[in-house]
Amino acid sequence: MSTSNSNLSSSKSTVSISALPCRSTRSGARLQLKANLSTIQKGNSSISEYVYKIKEIADALASVHEPLSDLDLVSATLRGLGDDWIDIYAAIRHRSTVPTFSELHALLLQISGISRCWENENEAKMLRVQFVKPEIISWAPGIIVLHDFLSSEECDHLIAIARPRLQPTKVIKSDNRTSFGKFLSKQESKNPIVQAIEKRISVFSQVPVENGDIIQVLRYEKNQFFRLHHDYFSDTSNLKQGGQRIATMLMYLSDNVEGGETYFPMAGTGKCSCAGKMKKGSSVKPVRGDAVLFWSMGPDGKEDPRSIHAGCEVLSGEKWSATKWMRQNKHN
Repeated sequence: MSTSNSNLSSSKSTVSISALPCRSTRSGARLQLKANLSTIQKGNSSISEYVYKIKEIADALASVHEPLSDLDLVSATLRGLGDDWIDIYAAIRHRSTVPTFSELHALLLQISGISRCWENENEAKMLRVQFVKPEIISWAPGIIVLHDFLSSEECDHLIAIARPRLQPTKVIKSDNRTSFGKFLSKQESKNPIVQAIEKRISVFSQVPVENGDIIQVLRYEKNQFFRLHHDYFSDTSNLKQGGQRIATMLMYLSDNVEGGETYFPMAGTGKCSCAGKMKKGSSVKPVRGDAVLFWSMGPDGKEDPRSIHAGCEVLSGEKWSATKWMRQNKHN
């Protein structure tokens, strides 16, 4: 299925940087080139045309003393793939290292002949294939933000069915988490809206629907939080119900929340905001409809301690979210 972007937009072509007269002009060129890189889309262009355009922008940035790392190039390439990103992401998930820009180009050429088709238009609509936009946050641990993963109707539906029966959430250490939550019932899980979400989670995570726990809806009010923790189990009793948790899909259902970020202290070496405080690592701001897919196990099949994360304190507003944990085997 082709993306809504029919081709590489000529309005986002690279700017000439030859004979720049002053520092301010060079600064403007850098900003324009970075904007081009952040918005470029593959559309119906060939893989080679698309990759060449990204390389052209990278070379131009290097000439104004703003070189890009290989990871920057890989992330930019994946971000603009549109519908095709699912196939390539599944292919590189099983690699022990992040592919270089050249290796990614080769992988793209390898799978470019594989046609992407859905059974019918309704299935494409259910999967929101032309709406969901991926953003790679980290490769190790594996974290990806799926922008516009849920529709407004789906967010409202999950909140509506959970609100009447919210209970204080239970964890092993009661002071680790202060929130209210509810697991959907089997009957609620049969609702067509919920089933569409379940199918979408399975497609984007590449984990069968039957391997997942029941969706849990959570509400965090002001001053509530979830301290640092792993989603994988440290005990053996929970492993009897489908094996270890391998991945989590965390979906944000509400807007207008201050604080409440999902914080990954071991993802990256930069700084990020967590409840108004700057900390080392990466964080994801709760935006209605967005989702975070992260992996608790690495490609080697072992628990990844770098997947440790926290729900930062909510400073104002209500943070509603829905969580789906996925396991190695069918969940009993």
